[in-house]
Amino acid sequence: MKINPLKREIDGNTLYLQYSFEYSLGRDILWYSIDNKYSEFITDLLDGPLVALLIPAMVLGEDIYINGVISERLFYNLSKSCQILLKQIIPSLKLINLYPEKIETQHQRASGVATGFSCGVDSFCLLDDHYYTKVPKDYKVTHLLFNNVGSHGRKNERLFEDRFRKNKPVAEKIGLPLIKINSNIDEFYDGYGFQQTHSLRNISVPLILQNGIGRYLYASTFDFKNIHVMPTYDIAYIDPILFPLLSTEVLDIISTGSEYSRVEKTLKVANVKDSYDSLDVCVDPKSAGNCSQCWKCLRTMLTLDTAGLLEKYSNVFDIDIYKQEKANYIGKILYNNDPLLREIIHFANEKGYKFPIKSYASGIYYVGLKQFKNIDKLIRKSINRIKRNLLNLLHLHPNQ
Repeated sequence: MKINPLKREIDGNTLYLQYSFEYSLGRDILWYSIDNKYSEFITDLLDGPLVALLIPAMVLGEDIYINGVISERLFYNLSKSCQILLKQIIPSLKLINLYPEKIETQHQRASGVATGFSCGVDSFCLLDDHYYTKVPKDYKVTHLLFNNVGSHGRKNERLFEDRFRKNKPVAEKIGLPLIKINSNIDEFYDGYGFQQTHSLRNISVPLILQNGIGRYLYASTFDFKNIHVMPTYDIAYIDPILFPLLSTEVLDIISTGSEYSRVEKTLKVANVKDSYDSLDVCVDPKSAGNCSQCWKCLRTMLTLDTAGLLEKYSNVFDIDIYKQEKANYIGKILYNNDPLLREIIHFANEKGYKFPIKSYASGIYYVGLKQFKNIDKLIRKSINRIKRNLLNLLHLHPNQ
C-alpha cells in the first residue's frame, strides 16, 4: 500500500481532504470533509491517513509506503508495539512494515482540547469532568467533534446529518463549537465492524487536525478493572493501552472515564442538567433520538429507573415503551456475563430494587436458549470434523 500526500479541494463552505492510495485491490481515495473555517487546523502530515488505513493494510498483509512526512513518535509506535497490540484483539491481522519518505519531530503544540460528542452518557460524563467543573486549562474542552467514521452505518448520510442537526443546538447551549467531519473511511473496513475498530477510525480525525488540536480526550467504555488484552469484539477494552501509541509529539490522545463504572457514569450524568432534554444513547439506525427499546436505551433507562432518576429524562425517552419492554429485558441480562450488564444487576441488588417475577422466568428461558445454540453449534462442528477425518482416511476430496 502507498499513501500519497494530501490534496485539498473547496466546494462552497466545505473543505475536502483527499488522500489517494494504491494497494493490491487497486487505486482509491480516503477522504474527509470539514467546514472550511477550520482549514487552519489541518496538517499536511500523513499521520491521520496512516492510522486510518493501518488495519486495512494489516488485513491484507501489505507494507505501507508513506509518500510524505509522518511524526517520529507515531512511526516508532505503529511500527511494532501498536501492531502487536492490535493483533492480540484481532488475531487475523498480519504484521507489516512502514516505509515513510520522511519522519519529523514536531514541537509546536496547538492549544485546542477536543472530544467526540454524541450526547451519550460517555460524552456528558467527560464534559462533567473536563468542562462543567474546574479543570486545568490545558485539559478543559474547547471543541466538540462529530464524526462520520462508521457509527451511523454504512453510507447512512441521512442519519449522520439528522444526528448532527439534533446535537448542534445542544452544543450551542453548552457553549462549545461542534465540528462536523464526514468521511468514507468505513468503506475500507469490510468484514471488520465499527465496534472492533472504532478507536483508530475516530483517532484519525484529530490526527488530521493537529494544527488546531493539541489534546484529544476519548471517552472510555470500560472501567479499569475490565481492561484486558485478548481477542474481543470491542477495541475499547484496550483503549487506555492503545491511545499513548497513537499520540504524537504535539497531540496527546487520552482515554478518560475508566475510573468510573458504567452505572457510576450514568448517575454522574444525571447531575448534568444539560443532559435532561438531550441525552441520546440509541443505536437504532432508523432515526436520530432514542427509540427506547434497543439494548442501549433499555440499559440506560433501567439504570436510571433503579436509581429513581428516570423521570428526569421523560422528554428524551418514551417511558411507556420502557415499561412494556422492561421485564423481558431484565430477563435477557439477568444471567449475562457482560461486565456492563453485571454492574446493573449488582446495583439493583444494592438498592433493593425488585425485579418482576416474569423476568426470572424469561431469564431461565434465555439461558436455556443460549445453551441449546451452543450445543447445536458444537454438534455441527463435531459432524464436520468427523466428515473431514473420514474423507482424509479415504483420501477423498469433499467435492469428489
